[in-house]
Amino acid sequence: MTRSRQPIRTAFLLALGLMAGVSAASAQVFPSGPDNGFNERDEVTGYLCVTPGCDVLRMSEANCICTKQNPNERRLSKLRLTCSKRQGGAWVACPVKPRYGNGN
Repeated sequence: MTRSRQPIRTAFLLALGLMAGVSAASAQVFPSGPDNGFNERDEVTGYLCVTPGCDVLRMSEANCICTKQNPNERRLSKLRLTCSKRQGGAWVACPVKPRYGNGN
């Protein structure tokens, strides 16, 4: 990679990290699951919605929070998710790949 592209790449990665952090933090604000009375499922993936707009989802089998990278996508084959979980006070990549849209 050329030297002139490095600042752009660094800025992009920083912005991506901030977006993931904000989405993950917002996941803690909204209730999810039948215990809290919020039991809506995403129409595309079937995962539990964390936010009212279902742009943040909960992958309960791995206790991970997933953020839709393209939240308006209605086709499962094109949906992209980025999933993470809290471990040791930090957000880390989810150890289990989501059933759909692994972001690759």
